[in-house]
Amino acid sequence: MSSGPAKPVSRLRGLLLAAPAWAALACSDVEALQRQISERLQQGLTSTDKKRPEEPDRLPPELVLNKLRLYVDCVGATRVPVYDAYREGAAAFAGRTRVPPAEIPPEALGECDKAEREGPLLKPPQPALEQAAAVYNDTSKVFAATIDAVREDMSQKSSSIEEDGERSPIYNNFSDAYRAWDESRRALEEQIAARQTRLDAAVLAAIEARAGAGLEWHTRNVIIQAKPYVRCIGDHDEFTAGVCEAFHGAFSTAYAEFRAAYDSDPAAAAAVFWLPQFAESLAQYAAAADALTQAIRAGKARSGEISAVVQEYGDAVHDGETVNFARLR
Repeated sequence: MSSGPAKPVSRLRGLLLAAPAWAALACSDVEALQRQISERLQQGLTSTDKKRPEEPDRLPPELVLNKLRLYVDCVGATRVPVYDAYREGAAAFAGRTRVPPAEIPPEALGECDKAEREGPLLKPPQPALEQAAAVYNDTSKVFAATIDAVREDMSQKSSSIEEDGERSPIYNNFSDAYRAWDESRRALEEQIAARQTRLDAAVLAAIEARAGAGLEWHTRNVIIQAKPYVRCIGDHDEFTAGVCEAFHGAFSTAYAEFRAAYDSDPAAAAAVFWLPQFAESLAQYAAAADALTQAIRAGKARSGEISAVVQEYGDAVHDGETVNFARLR
């Protein structure tokens, strides 16, 4: 997959030019989404965001991270279901299965609606991030509608997918919608990462200045060190994700340091709200990531294992957000 920056406006224009093909799906939801994307494209072309320039992060890092968390939750909720649905759909088009792909859960898409709705209301204004999230939300919905069309086709006695495979009139819509979604995911994750790296460093510095590089510092640092590996494997499949192994090595070092700090004072660790639950989630992520790394190295990784690691990471992140060190301060 290409690692270059995505170009949402060009991609959206391409989707709009494909409107007749979408209409062939006879799906009113897809047509409504086309109109929404057209409106989004016009918004970008009129440069309305110039009236709302991006501000420097003058607010406390933790407060700004609260805004970013909306977008992280959006990607976290949709990424695995979309990946899984794409793999299952691709297998159906290739004739490897007659089982239709799972639908994209509405509640997952709802996380992105929440980010698009609430994010611009929080400080600081970050129009580039907010626009990337809006485009991602649109492409996620388009892909979800395409999966619904695939499921509908495969539920019929005479299924064009089962009979014609990749020659089915739905196939190009399916592959184009996934490609647009993946490009918008990259664009949004780049926007998130550009801000989060700086904010994470500021948070670690503040913790170290207040309490030293102890348990709280290692708790924050270990989940920060997990991000690059998860981002990397998300840009690859089980055959090419071996290039991500160095990122997992950095996490493994941070995880060993966290465990040493956590195990050195069990009473203090137990006094931190939700830290034991976070430690358990983190151990599950570490085990899944270790197993994936070994399977990739041995050439035995299976489809779906990357999604499983991403899901474990998401669970660890949510538990980490609940941890509260106030009792130890």
